[in-house]
Amino acid sequence: MSQSRRVRGLFGAAVLIAGAGVVAFGQAGAAPAGSGQARGRGTLPPPIELAPGNAMTNPYRMLESWPHLGDIKPGAAIGILPDGKGGVWLQHRSDPAILHIDPSGNIVKKFDVTFSSSHGLCQDQDGNLWAADSGTFNDSADTGVRGNQIFKFSPDGKLLLTLGKAGVSMAGPDTFLQPVACRATPDGNILIADGHWPRPTKGPQDGDRLVWFTRDGKFIKEFGRHGRKPGEFMGPHGLAFDSRGRLFVADRSNNRIQIFDKDMNVIDVWTHFGRPSGVWILKDDTLIVSDSESNNRIGGPEDAPEGGGNAIRNPGWKNGIRIGSAKDGSLKYFVEGTRPEGLAADEQGNIFGGLTGGCDASKSGGCLQKFVPAKKK
Repeated sequence: MSQSRRVRGLFGAAVLIAGAGVVAFGQAGAAPAGSGQARGRGTLPPPIELAPGNAMTNPYRMLESWPHLGDIKPGAAIGILPDGKGGVWLQHRSDPAILHIDPSGNIVKKFDVTFSSSHGLCQDQDGNLWAADSGTFNDSADTGVRGNQIFKFSPDGKLLLTLGKAGVSMAGPDTFLQPVACRATPDGNILIADGHWPRPTKGPQDGDRLVWFTRDGKFIKEFGRHGRKPGEFMGPHGLAFDSRGRLFVADRSNNRIQIFDKDMNVIDVWTHFGRPSGVWILKDDTLIVSDSESNNRIGGPEDAPEGGGNAIRNPGWKNGIRIGSAKDGSLKYFVEGTRPEGLAADEQGNIFGGLTGGCDASKSGGCLQKFVPAKKK
């Protein structure tokens, strides 16, 4: 990377910034106290990405006509879980809602299930699949009737457990505001990101949080609340753990990634990976982040960084996939020409992106996209 320089992240992490694609940070923001509560040190203006991505190469190419869905109508590809062999489990907004796709793009298994709005897929240490149904994003016939639940399935599609109450939007120990993502924790429990923007006007407008459950569905604890301070959330949309057990949260409507230690103290806040819809970390701490919403009009709360209504979110930033390091926050690659919300990657070098719009124009033939190293045949 030519003409690069190293700067300090918001709370001190080193960030490698390329000269032609420099990320300009404003005044330093708040830092965490030892208890996990923030102590203010000023405000952080929205970052500005100048010539975004131009200084970073794209060593990936998207496979055309992959996968092969046959007579299944492509739906927004939001829950993506690699199978470790080059294929994926896909939770999409279509029927059937959960598919297992092999490395060649062929469907090898289907779960005959449907959701109000598919929104996140993860796997526990027993091999079972957990699927989030966030419910509606705007007022509709499903609002208050369906959604706001988490479903646990066996690898064969048998429903094992249901968390939450259908259509009930509430941040409680047995109810969800809007569950959108989940992840198995290093100690074997299940972590759920709860809260989405935009959301129905008829439901709660706060309550954004993280929620922990045991693998048999027992509530453990919750953390966070709606807001913009460190340790607060505004539509937490993705979860990942690095090799040290640190938690990375895609705090999407705050245009940032928040990083927590095992005691949920805020370690750092990174804004230079764009407006994160999805976040994924490989075993070597490669950090992969999808940005589907930057520079687009998206509904949001009144206290969002850009204000309420359908404001342009994170203006001046490009959509795509940013790839760097979870160790020091450095940026390395940028995959542009795509707007993935769903995101996953495997140790074989594949990256999977899930579109929630513009699927008809994708050369993948639908909403799910598979990116492979450009040199790979």
